[in-house]
Amino acid sequence: MKPSRTFLALGILVAGLLGAARTSEGAPQAIAGDASAGRATFTQYCSICHGASAQGFIGPHIAGINWTAAGLRAIVRHGVGGYGGMPAFNATVLTDKKIADIAAFLAPPAPPSTPQPAIVAVAAVPAIVPSAAPAASGAPPPAGGDPAHGRAVYSANCAACHGAHAEGGFGPSLHGEKNRKDAVAASAWIKNPKLPMPKLYPDPLSEKDVDDVTAYIESL
Repeated sequence: MKPSRTFLALGILVAGLLGAARTSEGAPQAIAGDASAGRATFTQYCSICHGASAQGFIGPHIAGINWTAAGLRAIVRHGVGGYGGMPAFNATVLTDKKIADIAAFLAPPAPPSTPQPAIVAVAAVPAIVPSAAPAASGAPPPAGGDPAHGRAVYSANCAACHGAHAEGGFGPSLHGEKNRKDAVAASAWIKNPKLPMPKLYPDPLSEKDVDDVTAYIESL
């Protein structure tokens, strides 16, 4: 699903603002806040676009970031992308304390107080690496997807950006996508897209969901 110029421009703008938010005021700073309260506030105001765990959906992945106070507040207060992008929230809706709580919820987990025993890392190498490499390199291309189920997957996860009938909207039209990408390339893009398209695999989309929605898109 190749983004349009407008789509790419918005992605660059979002990435730039995210970078500015992380680097303003110098190195990332811890923001005092209550992560538990931040989860509740995030769920109420932010999860509809960024996903329940901030893993990305219509909006980008924003979890695991040491937001600066000024940077996160600037994004929340001013929004991103104008009409059709992230809306602005004033201090009546999201106070500075609530923003600090959201920052605490989004921050990466603290490192363990004691290092892991060396034997754990050593044991993990023969157990994981040899078995994982063949599976990744030998993964079969998508085949036999169910376009009927793929249409349902599309409606639930893709239509908000690409339009109810894949005619285009916030994201580009997908009609004729089979002429731009074969099933293998389309499936690979869905699994590992570029911003601002959200990453939906492997959660909420399963391997079968990706195969089926690819079959639906290729049928347009």
